[in-house]
Amino acid sequence: MVSDVNKKMNCTLISINILHYNSYEKTKVCVNSCLKQVGNNIKIIIIDNFSTNDSLEKLKKTFGNIENVFFLENKENYGFAKGNNIGIEYALEMGIEYSFLLNNDTELIGESLVLEMLDIIKRYSDCAVVAPQIYDVTQNGLVLLKNDSFYLKMLRFFKILPRNISVSEQLDSISEAQGSALFVNNKIFLDVKGFPEHYFMYGEEGTFSKKILWNKKILLWYKSSNNYVLHHHDKSKSVDDWRLYLMGRNRGIEYYENHKKRPLWRIVYLTFWVKCIFQYKKNYSYLAGMRKARELSAKKSNCEECYLDGYMAKDRYGSKER
Repeated sequence: MVSDVNKKMNCTLISINILHYNSYEKTKVCVNSCLKQVGNNIKIIIIDNFSTNDSLEKLKKTFGNIENVFFLENKENYGFAKGNNIGIEYALEMGIEYSFLLNNDTELIGESLVLEMLDIIKRYSDCAVVAPQIYDVTQNGLVLLKNDSFYLKMLRFFKILPRNISVSEQLDSISEAQGSALFVNNKIFLDVKGFPEHYFMYGEEGTFSKKILWNKKILLWYKSSNNYVLHHHDKSKSVDDWRLYLMGRNRGIEYYENHKKRPLWRIVYLTFWVKCIFQYKKNYSYLAGMRKARELSAKKSNCEECYLDGYMAKDRYGSKER
């Protein structure tokens, strides 16, 4: 399979886009794993989100002389969404058709993952996104991340999203791709306006995935035992109050911006709200975010106001730096 796909690589440019902020060691591990991928036409783009330490300079010293490694330096910390959107625009300017978006705390296992995802996205003309298997690295070993949830199942039940199907032994259609690693068609990515930049971070890939599905395209989950992604993220950082607030707020923003065209979504959203209330202490910050989304919607806040609220909430809730 790899040799067949390699022929396609001769005329298909691909980029691996790695969003970096302050974490030299994590990004170094990620880039080194990407350099092991087979294929001559793979470019690695390190997108620096205005790091405040010397990590960017250290990365340039480590990888700056490698021909297929490029650096894109943002003038401020734009967050996950805008940082990645800028990376896709940069890739298209380079004539790159497809990009593999990676968090800098990921590591690729296997040498042909990119080639195999390229083959899938070319083989299925209605496919806009390929999601690899992602394993969280925990103290208890590797935990496979599922591309599903109670909320998504409810959206499918009320036909707000199409049902998932098994395409082949290794491919399933899914409702949502994990933002830490996803392979995208760059033109389609920008046609649906990419990740919603006013979210600042968290939940962007969910809204992006829905826009893909509403535009009659599909997302495929690629299940391979030899080629997959490890996610080394710090669990303690993913559950602090600021991040929970953003998760709840952005889920609410998504609902208020889209539910009028899909009335049954109200049932799903209210059901989910009640489910969160039953675990109020655990979900306090998440519910505060959902309430803020309703407030922002009632005030008809623009994208800039939503973005600033997400950024400034860090001071209200306290957070470790990302």
